[in-house]
Amino acid sequence: MNRRGWSRVVVAASVLALVSLASNVTTSSQFEGKADILLAGRLTVGQLVNAGTVWAGLAVVSGWLVRRPAPAAAAGVVALLTACVVHYGVGMAFGMFDLNVWAANVHWLLAAMVVGGPLGLMGATARRLDPWGVAARLVVPVGAVLEPFVVGRFTTPAILPWPTRVAHIVSGLVLLTAGVVGCLRVLAAGRRRPAVHERRATAES
Repeated sequence: MNRRGWSRVVVAASVLALVSLASNVTTSSQFEGKADILLAGRLTVGQLVNAGTVWAGLAVVSGWLVRRPAPAAAAGVVALLTACVVHYGVGMAFGMFDLNVWAANVHWLLAAMVVGGPLGLMGATARRLDPWGVAARLVVPVGAVLEPFVVGRFTTPAILPWPTRVAHIVSGLVLLTAGVVGCLRVLAAGRRRPAVHERRATAES
């Protein structure tokens, strides 16, 4: 059993859950419109750490850490469920949520159990050096490229307050940029590996 990998899965899930929870903390000055710049920054961070791509990436990374396919699929589920439980549990402990939070968000718990396994398996597959490995490594960056357009980060209604509009655009640009860079790096690394293997085979022959 890869105990180090599993411990890292739990730590990563807990960190994401706590950062996501912290991004929900709003001061009275933000409520009163006296700290709009701070509000825009908080909303931007909140939209990034709560992005579907980031949470999907948690499951993929968890599968990569555990390595073997079957445990990797389980790790994806465990990571997402742990993140949800820590997020809502700590929020309840600090009075940010009440008991209704579980019923109101049961769909996220169900989603974690449904998509966590396939995403964790993608993480294990990402370790492979063949085209399947390249495809698996592209899952998260491609998701980051698509998400801003799917959720409408660049088409926020003008009626919304400017901190919200800024947060949507900035978080969308960050996801898009990170996704493009990630895709380029994965593809570049995929092209380098066959060349390295060819040189080694030539040298050995």
